[in-house]
Amino acid sequence: MPSWSRFWQQLASRRVRRAWGLASDGQDWALMGLSFHKVVGVRVQAMEKITPTGSDHAAFGFSEGLRRVGVRARQQVSVALAEDKVIAGVLELPAELSRDDWASEVQLEVAQVLGLAPDEVNFDFEADPVSQGLLTRVHWVGCDQLHILALRDEVRTAGWQLDSVEPAWYAAHRAVCHLKGGVDSLLTQSPQDWQFDLTVDEDLGQRQGLGRAPVEWDVLLKQALQSAAGPRLVASGLALKAWL
Repeated sequence: MPSWSRFWQQLASRRVRRAWGLASDGQDWALMGLSFHKVVGVRVQAMEKITPTGSDHAAFGFSEGLRRVGVRARQQVSVALAEDKVIAGVLELPAELSRDDWASEVQLEVAQVLGLAPDEVNFDFEADPVSQGLLTRVHWVGCDQLHILALRDEVRTAGWQLDSVEPAWYAAHRAVCHLKGGVDSLLTQSPQDWQFDLTVDEDLGQRQGLGRAPVEWDVLLKQALQSAAGPRLVASGLALKAWL
């Protein structure tokens, strides 16, 4: 499953003990802090609900709440892109093209769909691993670059640093695949008790030993996103990427 991390990602590698994810929850925001432990792996360390205040005039309304939660200067956080802020599609491109050529084609496609100049969009893509023959199916996502920059600026206003940006669906997919107990445990565990297994392969994690077909998996994931735990699941998936 692609991470789509090229929307916005810091380039410096680092050893991580704690990571944060932020996802919209209606008018509010869900902030999840995960931490790594040698014995149990990754687990939820902190869980916050950020409600915009009348005095918070920033575009997304989370800056004041995020500032209050800040545990140290320039703490890093990954932020989810809501579904209505992202476009997605598939291109069939000659298999002999380089990834740089694929990137150029995807950038032009995203710009055309959004009605923007190529340098005004952010995008990412992943080749379909089962493509055969002379053509390769390339799955892409994209959005208006101004939206990414606005997120970056509001995170900075709160005294934090934007680590990465990712569509909510893919962050939720990652969280469910690595969640101990799988998707069924969402009904039996409080988010505060979630633990994540870093050794699980995400493609195998879809099945979690339940023998479910891809279509059924998509339905279950949609239901999870629409549940009360959905925003926290997304935020956890964003934070989890720090160890994967």
